[in-house]
Amino acid sequence: MPCDESLLPSIGRVTWAAARLHAGVRDAINVIDGAASDAPFDRALGGAITDLKTRVMNHVVEPERTALLEWILLIGRPAKDRRNEVVHAVTFTANGGVQAIGSVGGSPVERYLEPELLQVAGQLEDALARLPRGPYKTTP
Repeated sequence: MPCDESLLPSIGRVTWAAARLHAGVRDAINVIDGAASDAPFDRALGGAITDLKTRVMNHVVEPERTALLEWILLIGRPAKDRRNEVVHAVTFTANGGVQAIGSVGGSPVERYLEPELLQVAGQLEDALARLPRGPYKTTP
């Protein structure tokens, strides 16, 4: 299958930014759990965000609870959804015979070119930067 090689660095940047966000979510979970870990995480990014929400609801007290829940709803999940649009995109042959990637599932982006890919990477990077850092006040 032909490939538009000019998109590969930007696709890689999306992947790397998603992996960094995933590590940040794992770190937040570890802070809530009270145990640091560099062990591999066995959940996808969406599952990790869901795990974080469960721990926040069950163990984190105000005002950190509200800040973390707002991050999950308004920043974390939307960034994960944009990442999913790229990761689950389909390839097609665009005008001019160039191999392209396009979204599925009703995304507003029909075709991902470098600017769109960099925008997704930026949203993931921003989500990590805006993730509230611990320590969080927790219940025993």
